[in-house]
Amino acid sequence: MKKYLSKTVIVFTVVATLTTGCRSSEDYKKLTDAGTKYAEAVNELLTTAGDIRIDLTSEQILRDDRQSNQSLENYMQRSQSDLKRLQVIEDVRNHNILLRKYFSTLQELATSNAPNDAQLEIASIATNLNNIGQRLENSEVLSSRNEGIARAATNAIISSKIKGALKEELEKRHKTILKELTIQQEMLNFLSESLQDDVEMMKSAREQRLIIEPLTSSTNIEAQNQWIEDRRKIITIDRKVAELKNAGEALGEFQKAYEAAVRGELNTARLNHLLRDIDTFLALIENNN
Repeated sequence: MKKYLSKTVIVFTVVATLTTGCRSSEDYKKLTDAGTKYAEAVNELLTTAGDIRIDLTSEQILRDDRQSNQSLENYMQRSQSDLKRLQVIEDVRNHNILLRKYFSTLQELATSNAPNDAQLEIASIATNLNNIGQRLENSEVLSSRNEGIARAATNAIISSKIKGALKEELEKRHKTILKELTIQQEMLNFLSESLQDDVEMMKSAREQRLIIEPLTSSTNIEAQNQWIEDRRKIITIDRKVAELKNAGEALGEFQKAYEAAVRGELNTARLNHLLRDIDTFLALIENNN
C-alpha cells in the first residue's frame, strides 16, 4: 500500500492510555498498528477520490470536444471546479492529520514528565484543527449537516480514573474534539456519496470510449491486453466507494469508543469490537488492490 503524508499513529493509541482495558504491550501494539494502517488507507482513499473527480472531468471534456471544439475558457471553467473539490479533499486530509497529532500528543500528555511542553503543543494543534474544522463546517458541503454536528458536541463527565494534566485537557476540549471527529466523519460520508455519483458517470463514459467503441468498431482490437485491463478497472472502480464509506463508519465507531473511554466505560470487549471493525475495513482495501 502506498504511504501518503504522515505515518503518525492515529487516534486509537490514546484509548490504551485512557482505559485499563488494554493491559499488555501486545494489545497496545495491535492498536497502534491498526491506527497507522487505517491512517494510510484513508489518505489513499482521499487521493483516489480526487483522482476520480479529475478523470471524470477529463472524460466530460473529451466527450464535449467530440461534439464541438472546446475553447480555453470552457476548459478553465472545468478545471476550476476540479481545483475547488481538490481543496476540500486537502482540507479533509489536513484535518485528519491534525486529529491524529492531537490524540498522539494527548497520549504524550498522559505519560510525559514534562506536561507543560505537551500542553503548549496540544493547544497549538487544537487551534489549527479548529480553524480547518470551521472552514469545513461553513462550507457548502456541510451546510445541510450542521444539525448533526451540533448534536455531537455534548458535554461529558470525565472519569475519575483520569488525573492531572490529561484530565484538565479533556475537560477543556472534550466537547470541541467530539465536534471535530463528527466533522471528519461527515466529510468522509459526503465524499463517499459524491464519489458514488462521480464513479457512475465516469464508468459510463469510460466504458463507452475504451470498451464499447473499440469492440463494435469494424477493425480488430489491436491492444487486447490493454482492453482487458481497462475493462477490469472500469468494472471494479466502484469498490472505492464502499471503502470510503467504511472509513467513515470506522471513524464513527472510534468516536463512540473515545466517549466511552473518557467516561471510564470502555472495556476490552469494546476495544476488540473496534479492532474487528478496523480489520474488516483494511481487509476490504487489501483485497481490492
